[in-house]
Amino acid sequence: MDLNHNFWSWSGRYVGYRLLDGLFGCDGRQVGYFAEGDEVYGCNGDYLGETRSGNRLITNLSKKTWTRGSLIPQFLKSSPGHHDVSAKEMLAGHEDFPVWRERIQST
Repeated sequence: MDLNHNFWSWSGRYVGYRLLDGLFGCDGRQVGYFAEGDEVYGCNGDYLGETRSGNRLITNLSKKTWTRGSLIPQFLKSSPGHHDVSAKEMLAGHEDFPVWRERIQST
């Protein structure tokens, strides 16, 4: 399994990168963590989404109430961001993965 990998939302926005089991934004803040291999949970333990198509993240609406343990977010050095990519057609029963930039602005 590739433990250092870049990810984009289903709509094509760059989300961040995986380092071991952590998901980090390009500013070095930990967005969440990977559990069960492909599911992503926020640092507060709330389900955020899961990986599909290798490097894409999407939220399964039927799992939005799922929770896991919380953790104290790590802060790493920032890394260069990546250009956004083309969007994929939204799957039934899913919504776009929350992009970190949007979550910071909404809090």
